[in-house]
Amino acid sequence: MTSATDPCLVRAAARAFTDAPALLGPDVRLSFRELDRLVDARARSLAARGDSGNWVMHRATPAASSLIEFFALLRAGFNVLPVNPALPAQALSRLIERQGIAHCADAHADAARGQPNASAEADRNGPQTGELPAPAPLTGMLTSGSTGEPKLAVHNSRHHVLSAEGFAAAIPLGPGDRYLLALPWFHVGGLAILFRCLLHGAAIVLGGRAEDADFLRTMGATHVSVVETQLRRLLAAPDPLPRLRCLLLGGGPVRASVRNAALERGLPVWLSYGLTEMASAVIAEDPDGRVHRLPHRECRIASDGEILVRGGTLCLGYLDRGTLVPATDPDGWFHTRDLGEWNTCGFRVIGRLDNRFISGGENVQPEAIEAVLREHPAIAEAVVVPRPDDEFGQRPVAFLDCIGEIREDALRDWLRSRLNPWLLPVAFRSLPRNDGMKIRRADLLRLAAQPEP
Repeated sequence: MTSATDPCLVRAAARAFTDAPALLGPDVRLSFRELDRLVDARARSLAARGDSGNWVMHRATPAASSLIEFFALLRAGFNVLPVNPALPAQALSRLIERQGIAHCADAHADAARGQPNASAEADRNGPQTGELPAPAPLTGMLTSGSTGEPKLAVHNSRHHVLSAEGFAAAIPLGPGDRYLLALPWFHVGGLAILFRCLLHGAAIVLGGRAEDADFLRTMGATHVSVVETQLRRLLAAPDPLPRLRCLLLGGGPVRASVRNAALERGLPVWLSYGLTEMASAVIAEDPDGRVHRLPHRECRIASDGEILVRGGTLCLGYLDRGTLVPATDPDGWFHTRDLGEWNTCGFRVIGRLDNRFISGGENVQPEAIEAVLREHPAIAEAVVVPRPDDEFGQRPVAFLDCIGEIREDALRDWLRSRLNPWLLPVAFRSLPRNDGMKIRRADLLRLAAQPEP
């Protein structure tokens, strides 16, 4: 791909895969050709407003109308930031003001009504060019912001194409496959599914959950991306498990017991390490334990253990008040702030450099404590943060999401045989419910510093 423009992936898919299914769900079935026509009609209506080239926010829902609106905004020349539809109005206003975003597009406007007259207008006026400027910004994506205010990473079309190409080089995906959109696509793990399916001719399956084994079987899903919580729910379901070609597991720490249970039941579990700035996955580990560095990505471990990445999928930078701010060091490496290592077992993520703290002169990596806590049969999720301490400087506090009842003294006894004394949490609290895919440690740090109720 050396041209100044890349073809719109919807247009390219319509030419290559024509009548193959593009969107599938209980209430929708669209071929790539039909999807292209709807996108083209909607793009003409959007382009007529005359403000293309601006940034717009789009409330990203798992509905066909929302996807059509997104693809149409791109074809009409807008730079699009998919956002959580549940984002409070105040947060939306802050984003609009800080980033100079023109407006928030409404997925339920003309696209939801089907635009009955727009197709005729498109036929009269001729098709859209169906090309996207390769070097220019195309999409924005908010980083998780687990330790502070999220940043807005900017990608162009080339980044998404190279990300999708590299994925399929390790994990086969093509016509006849059906990829369930089980992750929200206002996060990069969900957004990447859209581009993978368009590039390789697979259908995007809508309207179901990854933990619904019956839905997966009924829709003939072959691929699904999940976080550990979704996989645990799928394994707990009484229904027989579906026959998948790939179950991509990522989004955070994964306990070995959960992965092994899935493998034993015949699920083809791939582990992935990725990040927003790299347009999704960088490294994948196959069901046999072989580690694959995906094409178009580079990865190395710095002397302090930090994971550094670069390559053809790396974002253009961060948008800040209308200005693109570089995200890399002078050599083009992005510093992930993740700690990792290559060992005889492959690639391992140890934790976040930002999360490490010192307690009584000892380095404490919260993720190491969390991994032990998650192995307790009564604990579904655990997050450890420091709180100030007059004697030791800082001490660990554990926030827990428990499956059943557990006595604190029994939990302490269980931990003493598994953790060094300085790693033992001094307090246990209930983990607040979070509607997002990731927990904001900054919020828990504030809670940990408050007196216990």
